[in-house]
Amino acid sequence: MTKIISSQDFEKYADQRPMNGLIAEDFIKVMLPHLKNLSKDALVLDFGCGDGRYFPFFKKFFLEKNIYGVEVSSKRIENCKKIGWKKTFLIEEKNKLPFANDFFDFINFDQVIEHILEENIDFYLDEICRVLKPSGMLVAVTPNYPIKRLYDLVIGIKTLSWQKIKDDPTHVSFYNTQKLFEIFKKRFNDVEIVSAGGFFYRLFSTPFFSHKLIALCTKKR
Repeated sequence: MTKIISSQDFEKYADQRPMNGLIAEDFIKVMLPHLKNLSKDALVLDFGCGDGRYFPFFKKFFLEKNIYGVEVSSKRIENCKKIGWKKTFLIEEKNKLPFANDFFDFINFDQVIEHILEENIDFYLDEICRVLKPSGMLVAVTPNYPIKRLYDLVIGIKTLSWQKIKDDPTHVSFYNTQKLFEIFKKRFNDVEIVSAGGFFYRLFSTPFFSHKLIALCTKKR
């Protein structure tokens, strides 16, 4: 069984929480202009590819043979293979990525960083930077804490679900706009943090009330 840390069971998590649904419209809206600027033969990595949710989406823009995925769950890798995504790879804790330096034009890092202990995050971000081309782009998405917990509360009450009120037990690192900016600014010259949706954000239109945050990172140091 592959785990990022001993207290997290990502194989059990794969059974309990499928990651093959629709991509949030807010994420697509932010990424779309950047994807359209890349060539059809650009090399793309989905770091934390889940059950393959992004694979059909990326195929609209890039050659299938150039779309790669990595995951810590063998069950999710099996699910990716079942939908025809051949270039997906199982990775283990703090092992180097199986790619050459400066390999990818675009890396997607959607809601993964919050699952990694802060003491390990430097290793993973350094590896991401190693395999990203100097001219490449990294897009990272993460829940916006602490307001994320208020969203959990409201959703739990609306759906009458105690489980939805609880935070995700595999979240071990918690990011807000400033913290997310600082961690990526150490590695990229250009970092933009974009607010992504949520009913509180639509009411108040300030980053603090955003449900999710998206970091757009270019020009690695």
